[in-house]
Amino acid sequence: MLALFCYSFRNFPILFALFQLSTALEVIVTYQEFRSSYEWSQESVSEISHLHETVIDWHLCNVSRISLCIDEFPDSLIILDLSTDLDTQYYVAQICKNNFLIHLALQEKFVYKNDWTFSVLPSKSKQIEAFLAVLSYFEWKEGILFLNKENYEEKKEILEFSSKFNILDSEESTSYYELVHKLAFRLGATLYYIFTDSKESLEIQNLLKNMKLLTVGNGIILNQKSGYDCIIDGALIITDFGQELVTSSIKYYKNSISNIFSYILNLPLEETAQDTISVLKLNLKNYHQNANFSLVNIQNRERVIVGSIINNSITLSKDLIFPGSSKSNPKSTKKILNLSINAGPTNPNAAPVTTGVIGSRGAFVIKDKINEGSSELLSNFQLEFFNYNCGATIFNYTFSYSCFQKDMDKFGVAHVSSHGSPVAIGALQIFKQLNLTFPVIGTTNSDFILNSTAKYPMFTRVGFSTSYVSILTAVLLRAMGWKKAALLSHNDSWGSQRIYYLSMGARLTHLEIINPENTWTIPPNLDREGLKNYTHIIQGIINSQARLLIYSIQYPMSNYVLEMFYDLGLRKGDLVMFSVLPDTLISIGNNDTYRHKRVEIGIPMIDLQLQNWVGEVGRDVKNRIISTYKEPPNGYSCNYADGAYLIAYALDYMINRGQDYNDPFKLEATIRNQQFYGCTGRVSIEKGSNDRATDALDIGVNKLNPDGTLSIQLIGSYKPYSTQVLKYTTPMIYAGGTTIKPNDLRDENSKCPFSTRLVKTFVKGRELLFGICFGIVLITIVITVFIWKTWWNIPIEMLNKKEEISMQDMVVGITIAVEFFQYAAMGPDFSLISSTLSKVSDAFSLNLDDLLELKNGVFWIVVNIVFGGIGLWIVLCLVVLLRLDEKQFCPTIFQNLSILADYLMPILGNLCFIPFVSICLDIFICDQSIGNNFTDSFLSKDCYYFCWKDEHLVYSIISFIALILYEPLAVFCRPLWQELQPMLHVKAVPLFLMVKTIVQVILIVINKTVKRSEEIAHGILFIAVMIFYILFIFKFKPYNYQRFSWWQGLSLIGVCWLAILSTIGLIANEGYIPLLTILIIGWLIIAIIGLYVQKKRYPSLLFRKKGKDTSTLFKFAFTLGKHSKLNLTKISPNEGKKLSY
Repeated sequence: MLALFCYSFRNFPILFALFQLSTALEVIVTYQEFRSSYEWSQESVSEISHLHETVIDWHLCNVSRISLCIDEFPDSLIILDLSTDLDTQYYVAQICKNNFLIHLALQEKFVYKNDWTFSVLPSKSKQIEAFLAVLSYFEWKEGILFLNKENYEEKKEILEFSSKFNILDSEESTSYYELVHKLAFRLGATLYYIFTDSKESLEIQNLLKNMKLLTVGNGIILNQKSGYDCIIDGALIITDFGQELVTSSIKYYKNSISNIFSYILNLPLEETAQDTISVLKLNLKNYHQNANFSLVNIQNRERVIVGSIINNSITLSKDLIFPGSSKSNPKSTKKILNLSINAGPTNPNAAPVTTGVIGSRGAFVIKDKINEGSSELLSNFQLEFFNYNCGATIFNYTFSYSCFQKDMDKFGVAHVSSHGSPVAIGALQIFKQLNLTFPVIGTTNSDFILNSTAKYPMFTRVGFSTSYVSILTAVLLRAMGWKKAALLSHNDSWGSQRIYYLSMGARLTHLEIINPENTWTIPPNLDREGLKNYTHIIQGIINSQARLLIYSIQYPMSNYVLEMFYDLGLRKGDLVMFSVLPDTLISIGNNDTYRHKRVEIGIPMIDLQLQNWVGEVGRDVKNRIISTYKEPPNGYSCNYADGAYLIAYALDYMINRGQDYNDPFKLEATIRNQQFYGCTGRVSIEKGSNDRATDALDIGVNKLNPDGTLSIQLIGSYKPYSTQVLKYTTPMIYAGGTTIKPNDLRDENSKCPFSTRLVKTFVKGRELLFGICFGIVLITIVITVFIWKTWWNIPIEMLNKKEEISMQDMVVGITIAVEFFQYAAMGPDFSLISSTLSKVSDAFSLNLDDLLELKNGVFWIVVNIVFGGIGLWIVLCLVVLLRLDEKQFCPTIFQNLSILADYLMPILGNLCFIPFVSICLDIFICDQSIGNNFTDSFLSKDCYYFCWKDEHLVYSIISFIALILYEPLAVFCRPLWQELQPMLHVKAVPLFLMVKTIVQVILIVINKTVKRSEEIAHGILFIAVMIFYILFIFKFKPYNYQRFSWWQGLSLIGVCWLAILSTIGLIANEGYIPLLTILIIGWLIIAIIGLYVQKKRYPSLLFRKKGKDTSTLFKFAFTLGKHSKLNLTKISPNEGKKLSY
């Protein structure tokens, strides 16, 4: 027995040395009071005394009795401190210092460091080195490190080793939930390192898991203590060597105590040691230098040893898995945000369609831009799209349901819908049936039903609704000059919405839909053969003679309808089509047997769409698509780009505020509050709706390129937030290359003797028209100035006393009223404001286009009447100027003509001046042609007359002569007539009459020239001329009676106000009600101001005598027998009462 004892001591060099010194290794074990908060139970402490019990004497001692225990066991060299709080540890350390004992502490957190206190656990520096070795091995560069909130010392120690980590600042919050929301979401971390106690570690793991922050592409590492209760498959745990399967702190501490004492007992004696305490200190210092670690991987919730860490060198012995059951090392420093999109090429009918494929490139380039760091959005994140191939153009429930269900786990936090409305509606129905909840972003889905937040609370769209675009379509077409149109749409719910809102817009803007209502709709999804059953509908549109067709037919049926128009006899130029579906403009160019038919009928085709490639963002998207895919984008690419942008902006907003973007309802609410400038301009969602808020739209026209391909040319834009709401950038080119809008009706049988398809703009004819018209202006100015300086540069006597009003005075007043309407008719088109007022003005100015159908010689009847009127005017002027009524030759005839001149000269020379000159200039309007020669051009007012030959040449000569004779005589005789009227009290200043003539001729000329091609420019020019005219009138006072001068100026201000609103209407395309209301309000203000100023400043100087007292005469007639003595001589005019005029 003694031999065995000696042998045992020789196996432990330290104890053998102590035996030689006649001493034993005695260890005092201190512990705290046993209570519920104390980690060590009494049984656990007792188990310590059984470790190496054959070679170590253990003395259990309550920490409160530590001094007594030291006295009781004076040969003790080590105190094993099982205390779990820093204050107790510090107290025990001080006792050890005073008694020259070794302090072997359990805690890892040191408030006070010295050369006699050691830890039973591997040093923190060795653990950190092992941790960094793992990071280096897996090439993990950044991550978020979770520490015990109070362990600032540990944080400092880790930072001293490496600055590669974003350390959560525990001072910000006491809640890990708040920390994860504020920092983990915002930083977009993919790698997480947990160095906390087991309880806190479990809380953090649950937070990360519930917030879906531990999926494919993420990584997580835990240390020994934080990994006791690890629940994350794919997690890596760095453990002390030999403690890989330990899952409790007590077991870990016991093993650590056993290991360190085994190390102490097995160490050889150091020759330099002077005593046993020195030997122990020296060896304990070396203990942690040899610490090694193991790498454990959680696989199927089991701890699997997969490698070792020896001297910071990693050796893997088994395959690893990472979170999400991924076998790929998550090296990325950016967290992946998974989204989805439905833009694959496959449709249920097995017909590949590239529209969605090409359009979706807009979303993918936004993803690439964000991922490469070129955008300020989501700087710490990476976007990924799962592209569903579930029918982007044609919806089939069975096909799409199966397709979505197969990959229903790949939708991500949000979904970008297909551009087709039926597909989007069907997909939303399927998502609901599959219990899938996430925000869905529509691109160009326009179905009105999608506007409902009650029915589709998780849907928003970056495009516009059917109602908005349909009403705006009617407004735009009316502004372009169209008054009649045909309409064709589908008879499903989608088509019914189009019909309803298009007809509403048509009523609002007086756009007449002329094809019979039973030809407005046609069933959807018909093929070529099926469409033949509805030939009568297409024929009904043709029979309506409408040239403009509002076209709302979905692809591919839209192509079949165009082909049928061709088969039924229509050709190029017979239809001008307005499509409410942008892809229709390009799809007609698909290469097949029937392409020539569609191109013949379908060009030009106009559409109204979201403005694309706006600003720097739009240009960047377009350039990226071209650079990446080596071909130009289509009209949907910008919408898809903004759909992706809308999600990205919402995610960025939530992440920066630490909000949970995995909550679909919070993400949807955030999406609805975003506002940004994207590829299509300003993007925001209208409150209380799923619709995009009102923004800019493009007006596009398809054109055939020289290489045979089709493209869309933008001719203008509609910008409701701009000062210039409706802006045309390029003239509209109609069939034949003409910029002149064709007639609303084809009327091919009687309108013209040639096909309208041959008509084109005749530039030479337009140049000749400009030359003739402005030549007339120049001649007018020269003659007028000459006549004024020679004869009529004389003053007139002002009316200073009251006079009885005469018939001639009334003519002057009537002239001011009539000229109000004539000037208005010469201005910009205001039929959108008030069609009635427009027709009245046209009647006074003989602007016959909107009054009469100028066919079958009607125009020439009017011309002959005008020539007759001018001839009569010339005769009357000669009678007056030559005083033929005083001659002996035919005195009766000339005397009657002289009397007639008194009545007709103010009418023919003044009121009829604008109509006569206007009709004469109409004869020169030959700016359309069917060939290249002057004689191939035809008269605008009557296309049966070709210009510059035969009868037209005769009429042109007569018209020119008539103008040359009529205008000088009108200029001279206007002031002459008033001088010959002894009963005329109100006289015009001759200078005013001269200027009025020049202004009227200028207004007529710009109406006949500029207005035909540039209506807005004409409006602006008209306003400028009128402003000059008004200023002249108020400065020079045109009449000798101030009241007439005042109302002459106010009437012209009224005309100018009408012209301003009409021009605004042309630019802004405002509706009927707002502009008419503003017009009436403006006129009322002018009238009120006019009456008020007249009352204050301009007294009445004209009166009319009241006639016989009618009531007295009436009474006399019925009472003559009873009152025979009634004296009629007493009935006299009421001389004292004078009525103002």
